[in-house]
Amino acid sequence: MSTASVSNLSTQTSMRLTIRQAQNELLKSQQEVSTGSFADVGAELGSKTSTVVDLNRESLRLNSMISNNSIATQRLSASQEALKQIATAAEAMNNALITISGSSNTDTINTTVMTVSNSLSTMTSMANQTANGEFLFAGINTDVKPLTEYTATSPAKVAFDAAFTGYFGFPPTDTANTATIAAKGAAPSMEDFITSVLEPMFTGADWNTNWSSATDRSMSSRITQSETVKTSASANEKGFRYFALSAIVTKELMTIGAPANAVTVAINKAIDYTGRAITGVNATRSELGLSQNRVEKADASLKVQVDIIEKSLSSKIQVDAYEASTRVNSLLSMVEASYTLTAKIQKLTLVNYL
Repeated sequence: MSTASVSNLSTQTSMRLTIRQAQNELLKSQQEVSTGSFADVGAELGSKTSTVVDLNRESLRLNSMISNNSIATQRLSASQEALKQIATAAEAMNNALITISGSSNTDTINTTVMTVSNSLSTMTSMANQTANGEFLFAGINTDVKPLTEYTATSPAKVAFDAAFTGYFGFPPTDTANTATIAAKGAAPSMEDFITSVLEPMFTGADWNTNWSSATDRSMSSRITQSETVKTSASANEKGFRYFALSAIVTKELMTIGAPANAVTVAINKAIDYTGRAITGVNATRSELGLSQNRVEKADASLKVQVDIIEKSLSSKIQVDAYEASTRVNSLLSMVEASYTLTAKIQKLTLVNYL
């Protein structure tokens, strides 16, 4: 007589496999419920997966462009604020110069010189402003401070003294000789010195030697796939040059003891240069304002494109929330039942049977 072996091992093994599969399906379904998308897009879509990959890649590219545009917007906003301060300083300088036009009162002139000095300091400070660790008006040399402050030992001051002495034959501190400077006419005269010697030092290459470390080329940013805009200004632009020129004419030529008619020439030239400075600064502000407008429109267009892509992407990978929740509940019930059944099987022994 033979007997068959009695064992519940195979049954337990089968149940463990069933539980493991149910747990894997449960994790997958829970993930789909929480994300609203297929857990395994490739398995669900098959050959259509490439379309999802392309849409994802395009969405990432557009969002990256929007992120870069936000940096450009920040740079433009900071530049506009700095230029606004420079324009205000230029207006203050212009008003002070107009006040002393035709005046020879020393105290009034000294007060104006102080106002102009403060305006020059404001312009220099604003020209050296930074955003995200980059100098706004340095052109493409964003890690280099664009303007050198005007001090008694600065290159610009040294160059002015040398140019004055070379033209008149005596230094600006020689009040005995400065009192004899002619207002107009052939050289040497105040008008000729300002026009033929001093002005070219600011409008020509000497500006980059004595004042500026900026490049003429400004920063630009790609705001769409096919559009690039200027997103910064350079301290080499006319507004900065004429601002500094007007300030130096005021600071250096109105208090050297020159005759009243020569001082009047200097005042009138300073007013003229200040007007050019204001025009130049406002032109730069307008140009950057146009760039801001183009960035805003580009962002709006990019966001519409992203929205369209996201909707198309969602339609391909989105799961039915109700169906996914129902499947989770069913799998939970199955796992619980499997646990209960496994526990009962493990209690089955031959002793209990006997």
